Amino acid sequence: MSSMGARTGEATRAQRVIPVPDIATPPGKPPGFARLLTLRRLPDWAARIGIGLAQLWGRPFRIGNTVIAARHGDVSEGLARDLDFRIQPVNAPKFDQIGYHFILGMDRSAELIGERRALYTALAKVDSPSLRKAAAEDIADHLAATGSGPIDVVEGYARPIAAATASRIFGIGTNPDARAALMDATRAIFGNSFLNVAGDSAMTERALVAANLLSDWFEAEIAHRRAAGLGADMMGALLAAGASDDLTRRTLGGMLVGAIDTTASAVAKVITVLVQDRKLLTRARRDSGDIVRMWGWCNEALRQWPHGPVLARQALADTTLCGTTVKAGDSMIFWTQAAMLDATAFPEPLAMRPDRTDAPYLHFGGGLHPCAGRGVNAWQIPMLVAALLARDPVRLGAMRWAGPFPAHLPLHFKG
Repeated sequence: MSSMGARTGEATRAQRVIPVPDIATPPGKPPGFARLLTLRRLPDWAARIGIGLAQLWGRPFRIGNTVIAARHGDVSEGLARDLDFRIQPVNAPKFDQIGYHFILGMDRSAELIGERRALYTALAKVDSPSLRKAAAEDIADHLAATGSGPIDVVEGYARPIAAATASRIFGIGTNPDARAALMDATRAIFGNSFLNVAGDSAMTERALVAANLLSDWFEAEIAHRRAAGLGADMMGALLAAGASDDLTRRTLGGMLVGAIDTTASAVAKVITVLVQDRKLLTRARRDSGDIVRMWGWCNEALRQWPHGPVLARQALADTTLCGTTVKAGDSMIFWTQAAMLDATAFPEPLAMRPDRTDAPYLHFGGGLHPCAGRGVNAWQIPMLVAALLARDPVRLGAMRWAGPFPAHLPLHFKG
């Protein structure tokens, strides 16, 4: 699918004449597999047991028509073999359903190479120092507004700041009055595209409506840019390079969907891991002025509670993976949380060591499909965490959820 008219089908587009329902993800934990994302201890212990068993077994597990790789080397090899283990059957149906044919749903092809080159070329033209300065100002403003009282780490801090950064990068939703709707839309699309394993029809309906709204906003902004000036953000860079309206919409929309709640979820989980352990908190607070060390603390905390514990692929043909027979059509589960407890890649895997190199971490994908926003993550997430730690947090309230996404997390400071 590459045309605007094919993006959700005529039946779906007819929803535009119907009053738009509330697209906010309802409060409460989700059912099924996605509920695991709201748990901290159980997935952590399962990963510890899983990596231990995988090391004893010496190769990936087979359970029915599913192959599970848990050792770091097995996961890394599986992700690198993108011609054998495909992402398109896993992600493309959800992306194409809502009209966002995006590179995270494409296997290796000329189309993928061309669209990814356009994305990274445009991303490289974004003024990163200005983005960081603006984010620092947003952080200071949000913290100043709380005074000495508690702050909601998610809805009152990380999520709106991430949305503001995303708006500056992608050139949409720059009006603060419209940003709440933008956040609701991207969360609805993200949840359906990556986490709706059970096929929840209500989640799909919200995503369809949200995707049409997002496309309308992009189309209007693109038309405005072509008439009034392209601008210096990613949208302007894509259009200046000759990208079509459709490619611009799909590229920016695909990145935008994962940008906001990935950041907010990561910050909420990092803060939870650090603040709930007083010794860790004391150590991490000493590094709150060092963004590189703080990124190390964030990576280490996310090994204990990642925003995504597995990556899924599908086998194209009969083959093997590290000694395990794989059949065509098998589901491939790359257990990244377990792999990040593998002592061959993480010496002293249960120790929190912020001095580790970035290379073995698998929080943001790997192989042909790493997260395109990982460069922004590497400064924005630690900036958000460091500013909270510098205020001397002492206590967390209960985390509340909107489906699989952290929604509210009260953080109390000393004094």
